[in-house]
Amino acid sequence: MKSVPYGLDELKGRAEKVTLSSSDWLDQKIPLVLYGAGNFGCHIFEVLQSRNRPVAALIDGKLAQPATFQGGVPVYPLDHPQTAEHARNGCVVLLTVFNHLADWSKIVSDLRGRGFSQIVTPMELFDEMPEIEAARYWIAPPAFYLENWPAFLEGADLWDDEASREIYRRILWFRLGRDLIAHPTPQPDCQYAPRDLPRWREPIRFLDGGACIGEALKTLLAEGLQIEHYYGWEPDLANFEKLESYLQQECPQLSATLFPCGLGSKTASLSFTSGLGAASAIMEGGCDKTVVLSADHALRNQRVTLAKLDVEGAEIEALLGMRSLIERDRPGLAVCVYHKPDDIIRIPALIKSWNLSYRLYLRTHCWNTFDTVLYALP
Repeated sequence: MKSVPYGLDELKGRAEKVTLSSSDWLDQKIPLVLYGAGNFGCHIFEVLQSRNRPVAALIDGKLAQPATFQGGVPVYPLDHPQTAEHARNGCVVLLTVFNHLADWSKIVSDLRGRGFSQIVTPMELFDEMPEIEAARYWIAPPAFYLENWPAFLEGADLWDDEASREIYRRILWFRLGRDLIAHPTPQPDCQYAPRDLPRWREPIRFLDGGACIGEALKTLLAEGLQIEHYYGWEPDLANFEKLESYLQQECPQLSATLFPCGLGSKTASLSFTSGLGAASAIMEGGCDKTVVLSADHALRNQRVTLAKLDVEGAEIEALLGMRSLIERDRPGLAVCVYHKPDDIIRIPALIKSWNLSYRLYLRTHCWNTFDTVLYALP
């Protein structure tokens, strides 16, 4: 019998070993170097400072010349001779790049090529440093996946093509098995209109949940899809103004309705953190407030043929708030499933539970399983 690539039977045992393994990089005697001097690197540096854990240097792959970081700590380009010197001194590298553009496996390969032998991934950072407050998105300790293992096993059977099932298995190997090479190959240029799936039926009446500045609309138009009407929902007012400007300047003839608020299961006023661009989100303790509406109430007499949701972890609430619309119109669905560690099983299971005969597909469009999208075709 032919073996399945990245099968799940052996993954559980591997994950249990990860859970039991102990890390020595927090030992005060081991010198640390951080790779990445962006926002996440700054945050990890501050957490280490609060633990009185010194950092010998930072490395930045985009840097051309040496620079200075907080407290006078040096920052070196990857190819600088001092970088190799830190490797010879036995420094452990903490990988402090956590975004959708960084290919961790390539960074690790580059670091090993400079002589570093021990490299700690962001997943391991979160395991060992629970006080980290940066957005975790899909990251969770191995124990979370193991406690919910039956549901993750069932999740492998939710998809309607082998490509989706392999992507699902690879994502679990990447997240839980800590196998960076397992990461699915991203499809960056066709998010929300993947070319290997059937084309959305036209003309499209497009509900864009989490519109930001109109990136999804730009993709659909670039793919030559005909948009009959656009419903844009964006609670961050800075993003909303850019969305308005884009429509006025680039799509003056497009029929559009814009909502400066979020999508939810019902009308409510919620805490919100704004000013983070695409990462602005509803969250407890947010410094702002936003209103959320259900699409069922806002669009009760409006037909929708495609609904996209990238609402920073509120996808299930948004889906619950448009169930009547979905049952009525059977729109295509493009729903992000990477904001929370169990979105990848809970969201497809919810859609399946409605018994509306949707076919479910999974595609990943960026690195580190960011922009992983469930496509539900009626």
